[in-house]
Amino acid sequence: MKIRNIFYKLPFIRGILNRMDQSEREIQELRSALRKLDKQYADAQKEADRLKDELDKCKGENAKCNAWNAELRDLLWEHKKGQDSKNEDIYGRLNSAVNTKQLESKLNWRDAQLRKLINYRFFQGLNKEDYPRVLREWYYEYFGKDLHLEHPLTYNEKMQWIKLFDNSELKTRLADKYAVREWVEEKIGREYLIPLLGVWDSFDEIDFDKLPQRFVLKANHGCGYNYIVPNKEEMDHEEARKKFTEWMAENFAYNSLELQYMDIPHKIIAEEYVENGDNELNDYKIFCFNGKAKYIMFLAERQIHLKMAFYDLDWNLLPFTYSYPQYTEKVPRPKKLDEMIQVAERLAEGFNQVRVDLYYLNDDTIKFGEMTMTSASGRCKWDPPEYDEILGELIELPIK
Repeated sequence: MKIRNIFYKLPFIRGILNRMDQSEREIQELRSALRKLDKQYADAQKEADRLKDELDKCKGENAKCNAWNAELRDLLWEHKKGQDSKNEDIYGRLNSAVNTKQLESKLNWRDAQLRKLINYRFFQGLNKEDYPRVLREWYYEYFGKDLHLEHPLTYNEKMQWIKLFDNSELKTRLADKYAVREWVEEKIGREYLIPLLGVWDSFDEIDFDKLPQRFVLKANHGCGYNYIVPNKEEMDHEEARKKFTEWMAENFAYNSLELQYMDIPHKIIAEEYVENGDNELNDYKIFCFNGKAKYIMFLAERQIHLKMAFYDLDWNLLPFTYSYPQYTEKVPRPKKLDEMIQVAERLAEGFNQVRVDLYYLNDDTIKFGEMTMTSASGRCKWDPPEYDEILGELIELPIK
């Protein structure tokens, strides 16, 4: 230390010693900073290990959920098989044809509700990467044959491909029964729309005093979410509230993976009540391919047992149908059939296939119903079966 003090008196040596002291302080600071970085790195490594463990646990829980969903579905299907056997025994002991039909209708309804519940819960718990595999299983359970997603040929197969791989924001907008109204008005004019009476986010927001005596309530985010009110004084509000509470809680996309419905904001709309008489509404569903109308489907006897008939553009009855009996009674050619076709083709522009639903009223006015991107969700049981391929050939998919 004495030697350092002696040297420190020399200006040159003093400068060197000062720089050495400064360097030593900087080295100490760097060492301190390095120790902090080492600690931060160790803490970050521990956090990364913890997150990895949590991720592994989440993956394990997700796998368990998928397994439980699959097990539940299998159990329900086994229950259904056992119930079908019991139903056959019941049918054999029934003498009245009327009672048989009524029971068959109830059982079919219960079976449809059970299938819907199974599919909804199962699809809801899936990851998106599982959709193709599970849709193949769903298709096989329904038709008893394989689904060829890589090279779809039939109408039903192409509907499944479209459900998974041919979606867009525009299709979601057009599947929305509220948002589609603005688009229809821009394309063909407001006169084709059924007048709108109101739109709400929940059932309890509806002021029924402001609604007319007759109207129709709809949930905008799916199909079949309709509540028809022919007489407001006789409306069962509790029943309606229960239905809309259930509907508003559902995501319609999970019923059969029609993904265009996935991101629709849920709303309730009211439209004017329209009919042709006797609670019937003349419903014309125009099948369009590459923007051109090809077939017109007419639906009848909704209140009894739904029947359908297909016509060509010249209003000749065609020899096929799907899933429902053919309506064989003569249906008059609509006076404004040409206009209906023009309207459908205007709305179908730009789509490889779409079904445009229109109503034709007794005063010869045409009203828009909806745009259907995946008709019947691709579950059409064509009769005769070859029309599955005939209509499939009309759909040009954006794949090689």
